[in-house]
Amino acid sequence: MTPRRIAVAAFDLSLAVTLGAAARLTHVLWYRTFETSVAVDLAGSAAMGLVFGVGHVLVASGDRVLGPAGRDADSWVLRPRRVTLSAAVGFLCHAGVAPAFTPFGLAPGGVNTVLAAAGVLVGLWSLAVRRTAR
Repeated sequence: MTPRRIAVAAFDLSLAVTLGAAARLTHVLWYRTFETSVAVDLAGSAAMGLVFGVGHVLVASGDRVLGPAGRDADSWVLRPRRVTLSAAVGFLCHAGVAPAFTPFGLAPGGVNTVLAAAGVLVGLWSLAVRRTAR
């Protein structure tokens, strides 16, 4: 394994971890801004779906997002079904653990942990999508 391949693998893994961190940060900022209610939890689930969908596109596109402008139109890995699936995972992960919708009553820290773990898993799946798109 060459140093370049090691650096690329480290960067790829950092993208997946960043998606998990973005999910956690979105949750923290959302509930610091808004009071908890059913409507806010539903909107938070929608926001989490948006974060997962956008995160999937960015992670799956990887270095092609930063490529030169002369590249082809498929430089972003924008596959509607996969983006929708990623967004649905984000929405369902939040809705599945939000106290307004479930009897589990997880504390905010527990919800943050679940969302961060789900974000990393979606990020790893997005990396697999990127590898198959090449």
